[in-house]
Amino acid sequence: MTVRAESTQPKLVGTAPPPLHRDLMVLTWLAAIGLSWFGDYAWNVALAWTAAHTLSPVLAGVVLGAEMLPQALLVLVGGVLADRYDPRRMLVAGQVGQAAVLAMGALAWSSGVHGAPVLLGISIAFGVASGLTLPAGVTLVRQIVAGDDLGTVQGWNQISMRAMKLLGAPVGGVLVAWGGPVAVMLVDAVTFLGIAAVLILVVRPRYRLPRASHERWRDSFADGLRYLRRDDTAKLFVVGLTALNVFVTPVTGLGVALRVSGSGWGPHWLGIADACLAAGAIVGSVVAIRRQPTYGAAAAFRMLVVQGLAIAAVGVGCRPMLVVAMSVLGFTAGSASVWLGAAFIRAIDTSHLGRVSSVTSLGDMTLMPLSVPALGAVVHATSVLTATLVFGLAMSVLCAWFATRRAIRGLAA
Repeated sequence: MTVRAESTQPKLVGTAPPPLHRDLMVLTWLAAIGLSWFGDYAWNVALAWTAAHTLSPVLAGVVLGAEMLPQALLVLVGGVLADRYDPRRMLVAGQVGQAAVLAMGALAWSSGVHGAPVLLGISIAFGVASGLTLPAGVTLVRQIVAGDDLGTVQGWNQISMRAMKLLGAPVGGVLVAWGGPVAVMLVDAVTFLGIAAVLILVVRPRYRLPRASHERWRDSFADGLRYLRRDDTAKLFVVGLTALNVFVTPVTGLGVALRVSGSGWGPHWLGIADACLAAGAIVGSVVAIRRQPTYGAAAAFRMLVVQGLAIAAVGVGCRPMLVVAMSVLGFTAGSASVWLGAAFIRAIDTSHLGRVSSVTSLGDMTLMPLSVPALGAVVHATSVLTATLVFGLAMSVLCAWFATRRAIRGLAA
């Protein structure tokens, strides 16, 4: 028997928002997020380049992975904070804090303080800020976007993220080659300040969400765990959303590289595969915006059954097959993420949205670093094709099971 907790829905404050295509507040906020992603992708490239060229391989790996640990340690705390306090103010503090860290890093680097201490400090500070504010971003969406528009906003977010990655990464490479890491630090700092300014000057909550009223934050945390235990839909979403990246990320990150390298196709095929993935995801998001199914969660999981087959096909030693597989993988990821993201935000009790989203984020942060070496181990013991078949078919079976669950079948997009 499915147990579904009584959901507390947000209450409209003031007049109803205008149609989404004329909603200047949401459109401005989305543009600011896109600008911030541009800066982030540029900085990621600059950080990787600078670490690889100024540090030993081991220390460079430590710097590049340093953000994940504080992020994972603090994201559950961030979920509690998002359900207790004003998420907009939390996000402003996080954006301004990260801009200040980059400004101090640029000042230190310009003064001759180079190397691991500066890069490591920035990475750790980013991890702290991200862990504490990531759930607040999910909660803010529910405060400013009408329920019927969540799918469209999720789609625009996906398109913006993919487009900014394609644009920001090469710009980051050009900037670090021209002005060193200082130039990219300053550019990224400006993007953080830009989104903070939009949050302060433009964004205003339209929907009042119930706040966790416990005196102690650990009581709020315990209440969130009790909600997950009693609500089958929330449990299925947490398990399902966490499990997806366990199968996808290792194949797109490592499996494709091993397939290309083992087949002797040349490194440019890695770029082609990544471009197919990005293009497919953009197209998939556009299609998902225009064609939103009535029961979005079940439709998304059915779409991901197809994605599992595409993951399996990545291991086939055929270049046209790689192009098709990565394009299908991107398309299914782009469309399913739009429908699942909207269904998740609408299905979770608004008084627990921050805490539930933080558990999902923690699952991604802890399982993805383990799943990549797991794929490598399967490849070492068997072959690339066997590994992609195992990961892809396992994902198809799991998503088919999720699509048939009663708690998922009736959820609207």
